[in-house]
Amino acid sequence: MFFADLTKLHLYLDGYCFALFRKIDEEMVPQLHLIDESNMQSDFVKNIMNTEKYNIYLSELFEYSSKRYQFALQFDSKSMDIYYKIPEVLEIEFRSLLDTIIYETLSYINECVQGLILNEEIHERHYSDLLKQSGKRLLQHILQNEHAINPFEKFNKISSLSYEKSFSDGKILLLNTQASQALASQHILKPMVHFETKIPLSNTRHIRKILELSNSEVYLVSDGEYLHNTVEFKPLHDSINHFFTIEFNNYFSWQLTYNGNKLMQITHEEVFIPKPKVSFFSFSTELKKVFQAIESKKVLNLYRLILEALKQPKGTIIVVSKNARSEAFRLRNQGFLIDALSLSPSIIRSITSIDGAVLMDLDGTCHGIGVILDGIATEKGDPSRGARYNSAIRYVETINKTPNYSNCFAVVISEDGDVDMVSHFLF
Repeated sequence: MFFADLTKLHLYLDGYCFALFRKIDEEMVPQLHLIDESNMQSDFVKNIMNTEKYNIYLSELFEYSSKRYQFALQFDSKSMDIYYKIPEVLEIEFRSLLDTIIYETLSYINECVQGLILNEEIHERHYSDLLKQSGKRLLQHILQNEHAINPFEKFNKISSLSYEKSFSDGKILLLNTQASQALASQHILKPMVHFETKIPLSNTRHIRKILELSNSEVYLVSDGEYLHNTVEFKPLHDSINHFFTIEFNNYFSWQLTYNGNKLMQITHEEVFIPKPKVSFFSFSTELKKVFQAIESKKVLNLYRLILEALKQPKGTIIVVSKNARSEAFRLRNQGFLIDALSLSPSIIRSITSIDGAVLMDLDGTCHGIGVILDGIATEKGDPSRGARYNSAIRYVETINKTPNYSNCFAVVISEDGDVDMVSHFLF
């Protein structure tokens, strides 16, 4: 395809970026601005470049009709903050699949600009091709092994193979030989089966067969080029140790994880960013119905805590209330009243591991844990739902009918990861 001028190219690229990121997440729709370098000090451009509100990604500068321009890809920062990133303690350029998608998008924008300037045909990149290339780039970047040739496609092939009519749910720990030996010396992993001749990942049928040795605590070890051995490994998800794994799910399905956090999902060769069970937009909308004056930064903080609570395999209930302190005191005989504790991701993972609800205020400060919620019998319950859901319904309705109590907002997380948001607006 050819473009007559820069305006038409801008319209095309703006539509392309809109459709691409809408495919990824309907709430993460960027704007693509064309910035004239001579107008950098204008209020319009300063608003575009407001890094407190937006995440900004810039194309290369280019010259067109005797002027210098640059494209700016602008995202609402809140829509991006909800996605998991590898911590900065690791010195790597790309910390998420989103980072590599933005990199590939900017590369395509630069390619299109060069096509316009040189009056050359521009070949449109299909969205799925761009996402796949982004996945390949992330995996290659994490492996940091220049000898690993297209490991992405090899993992794809392995995921498509069956062994005795069943598909794999095995795991591969991504480590080079030096790192593997260092972790073994620290007793973080225990070597088991060592192959005298290392097995190329390209020998996909052999790899698929050996994956049968893997289970919840036994991993295969690969540097992205060869399979070296199997190890017994119990991951410690902390800030000191850093573990990347390939986990096979089912037929033609696998995922890349870091310390137990999913970085990308590949299903039938399509690349996906793992999405939270509840979106920021829906959480924010429901929460603001109850607490209309709550600040945006508090909403985002509470949302991040909910995302951490979602990782609790047993399920839990989170109750947000202005009266969290007094309620924790009132219910102290059927739970644990604690000193006010500002919650962090690691803390909420710990306190949601016991039965009962967590009571917190709008600042994300916890006042009670393991609380058995009370409440009067209600017609709003649902016998087909679990005990947590019906308990939250009874409690919220009772609080709503109690004089001098502010409304509360409950998030019910079931064992299968489903999420229900309960407030008096549900009734």
